Amino acid sequence: PRQARQPKPKAPNRRHHDANVDQILGSAAKLFAEKSFGLASIREIAAEANISFPRIYYYLRNKEELLYLIAKRGMLRLFSSYPKLVKDVTDPSEKLRLFIENHVMLSTGNTAETTVAVHETSKLSEPYLSEIRSLERQYSQIFRGLLVEIARAHGKELDRHRSRILTSLFFGALNSIPNW
Repeated sequence: PRQARQPKPKAPNRRHHDANVDQILGSAAKLFAEKSFGLASIREIAAEANISFPRIYYYLRNKEELLYLIAKRGMLRLFSSYPKLVKDVTDPSEKLRLFIENHVMLSTGNTAETTVAVHETSKLSEPYLSEIRSLERQYSQIFRGLLVEIARAHGKELDRHRSRILTSLFFGALNSIPNW
């Protein structure tokens, strides 16, 4: 007679896994913001996250991956929240206001993550660094597009050079808000 199939073992609880990763990322962001990426240790991060030192490696490969995931998570939050805010908005000035408000709310809502994203991501190696820089460029392009849209609405043209300068000034000011 044919043997009955054994049920597949259940996959680990994804929600629990994600919650642990969130806990680890939050703890790492806190310590990286306080001490810097270079000075915070995986042992300290594990202790802060209430996870055993060896267990942290079940969730993540190394400290650099933590830095990468912190930066990526912050960028993805910005990308996912803004389109929802402007879904039905046609006025370019209102879109810009919502862009700024969204950026400020998200960066002040998690100052450790913002501090790490602004001050520590340059320490990433490839391919992590390229991916984060690409996300930053895409996000900046949204802002530059809003500036061009506003200029056109007022019958003006905004050249690439000037829009880049304004974008740099804007993000320089906004990204320093957690330091205020």
